[in-house]
Amino acid sequence: MAKATNALTQGISGKVSGLVFRQNANGTVSIGNAPRPTAKAPDAATLARRERFQQAAFYGRAVQQDPARKAAYQTGTDADTTSAYTVAVADYLNAPNVRTVDFSGYRGLVGDPILIQATDDFAIHHVHVLIQNPDGSVVEEGDATPDPDGFTFRYTATAANPSLDGDKILVTAYDNPGNATTEQAVL
Repeated sequence: MAKATNALTQGISGKVSGLVFRQNANGTVSIGNAPRPTAKAPDAATLARRERFQQAAFYGRAVQQDPARKAAYQTGTDADTTSAYTVAVADYLNAPNVRTVDFSGYRGLVGDPILIQATDDFAIHHVHVLIQNPDGSVVEEGDATPDPDGFTFRYTATAANPSLDGDKILVTAYDNPGNATTEQAVL
């Protein structure tokens, strides 16, 4: 799609002779071919994408109705993303990313640290850690605490774990809309 910033296209929007003109927030006009209708029925993946986007739009509208959440999402605006609604929709559509999990300090003793680096396009709500024995029984679980840098989370072991062989550690990062990303490691 082409962009124009001249006097001829200033203020124009709509469809003209098979071209679509769209006004952008930064004052430019985007020009592209008009969409053509199709008789082909959408496949399951397309329907799933449409449903997910519809849910994201519902989430964005709910954020708009809550002044506190709207103000929080307003902090994520920039030159390209100019409204809290747009930031909220993008946040709904993008799950957090667990970049690294450092298990090297965990030896099965109370107080051992597990460090997690997780990011999101807006904010991480919380990071949950679950430690299981090979038989699936839970050794311990809880939420990691955020470090001041905003993307490092620290979990401190609260239970002694004498045998680490085959133990599984699951780290799940959640964002505000509830998207989750899980990383796991077997010791």
